[in-house]
Amino acid sequence: MKTIYECLQSKSVKWLSAIFYSVIILSVFFIMYQIARGNLNLIIAWAIMAVILIPAILSFFIFPIYVVSDDEGVGVRTLARTKRIPYENIDRIVRVDEQPLFSRNTIRLFGSGGVFGYIGWFRTKGIGTFLSYATDEKNVFLIYRKKGKPVAISVNDPDEFLPYYLKGGEK
Repeated sequence: MKTIYECLQSKSVKWLSAIFYSVIILSVFFIMYQIARGNLNLIIAWAIMAVILIPAILSFFIFPIYVVSDDEGVGVRTLARTKRIPYENIDRIVRVDEQPLFSRNTIRLFGSGGVFGYIGWFRTKGIGTFLSYATDEKNVFLIYRKKGKPVAISVNDPDEFLPYYLKGGEK
């Protein structure tokens, strides 16, 4: 049976994303204004806009839309691809409740620390290095794999996600 769990963004993630894209849009308009006034060389302006726009566009394609649980495993769906974790590779799934996973003690190694979610590679004490596809810092699950680093995901309805795994996932 295939079950889809939405990855809705928390208020803080929505605000960070809105502020980020507002700054991007204002920066592009400012660069266009500087070109129109003749204060900026066209080649330099294109290079600056590429440096600004490429990460903004790429972040849109890698944020998680939903999590799919089926008879074969768990998958995180983004606009670009689906990251699949087969049940054979899952050691255990743990809900992170005690303290926020993305706090001051967590170091972002590569990725987004709030724009569209916490996406990328992070490191924290106790867990070590982990891959994250979390959009809500309060509803986070850690999927410990037998081979590879743990994966952090968040789903809209966490009380439904873990029982599904416990019934069908552990074989």
